Amino acid sequence: MTSQRLPIIVTIVAASAWGLFWLPLRAFEDKGLAAGWATLAIFATPALLLAPPALWRRMRNRPTGAGSAVTGLLVGGAVALYSESVLHTDVARALILFYVTPVWSTILETTLMKRRLTASRTLALALGLGGLVTILGGRTGVPVPQNAGDALALLAGMVWACGSMQVRANPAVGIFETVLSFFVYGSVVAVLLALVPIEATARPPSLAELGRLLPWLVLAAAGFMIPVMWGLLWGSKHIDPGRLGILLQMEAVIGIGSAALLTDEPFGLVEIAGTLLVVGAGVVDVVGENTRGRTT
Repeated sequence: MTSQRLPIIVTIVAASAWGLFWLPLRAFEDKGLAAGWATLAIFATPALLLAPPALWRRMRNRPTGAGSAVTGLLVGGAVALYSESVLHTDVARALILFYVTPVWSTILETTLMKRRLTASRTLALALGLGGLVTILGGRTGVPVPQNAGDALALLAGMVWACGSMQVRANPAVGIFETVLSFFVYGSVVAVLLALVPIEATARPPSLAELGRLLPWLVLAAAGFMIPVMWGLLWGSKHIDPGRLGILLQMEAVIGIGSAALLTDEPFGLVEIAGTLLVVGAGVVDVVGENTRGRTT
């Protein structure tokens, strides 16, 4: 049995790093990649780097994950949608709206899986909806998405909740297969986002632009995207679900905190309140689930 200490450290580092995922996205956009194409580039490059080991596994009749289309489209597609949202709205708004996942998870589990709505899930649902209303309507008084980025972040959280259910339904899938399907099918969704650009001015990059950015894309894929995703998945296999859920809240905390510090985007009482409500919803949901598991 792997010691809990190393998986906990790896998970904290990976989750914190994933909270900074918006930085390379914004950096590539600043270097000339239009929003949809920046998302595609940051998904397709890791997929291409993983193609040789996937071929090697295929030649030895080992699973590659290429057949995990449903899981890949849901999980990879959710992050592709989130990536696109970061490029069309404030980073903090995108993060907070994406992390309202306890709301969608609760709705899915109580309607589709017929699970009982417990006190903890009810509280998590109330906190998540409170955060949602705060962020969407805190500055305008009307709790609706203010732009395409807001809508994409909301949709990403909904799709992520569906993907999480799919992952839990297939626990035996290996780490390599999950990572490959994440990037391959995330690239498929990213292609659709690039071909149907949200901004009228979005255009595909030229070969010269791609050549100039290729070393940085490879560095981001090999030094950030693949290791971080691998670390999250490896850690999750060695940590009990309750503790894992709490540790994964570092993604939201680090992401929102870094956006507040490193951008000049609005971050006031509305964003602080929304952050506390949404992170609180995630913590209550995890603690309640863990308590039910111990009782059972």
